[in-house]
Amino acid sequence: MTSPRIAAPVLGAAAGAVLLAGIYLVLAPWLTHFGGAGILALSNTVTGLVLVALAIARTATPRARSLTWVVPVLGAWAGLSLLALRPTWVTWPSAGALVGNAVAAAVVVLAGAVLLTRA
Repeated sequence: MTSPRIAAPVLGAAAGAVLLAGIYLVLAPWLTHFGGAGILALSNTVTGLVLVALAIARTATPRARSLTWVVPVLGAWAGLSLLALRPTWVTWPSAGALVGNAVAAAVVVLAGAVLLTRA
């Protein structure tokens, strides 16, 4: 069992990673040129906003711990949405958009797993 002095910085770092990845997902459609992939841009924006809200809630109140399981699920969706929403794309997003989405998804899944194990 880890001591509370060690666990608090780890939880803060994991919540911070979720917060930053969520902000990236919100801004990514405009920063990395999603092209005609409007539904992917909408999915990223909504997913990012929910991740930002969950990260803030997780650090602000202990009652939000029960919602921590949603974080890795949203991270997995951010990664899988690249394939799940593919048939609706008019034009392909840039390579930077695809790589950035995959990296942000991996960060959210890993940070969410840390938050779950330290809950």
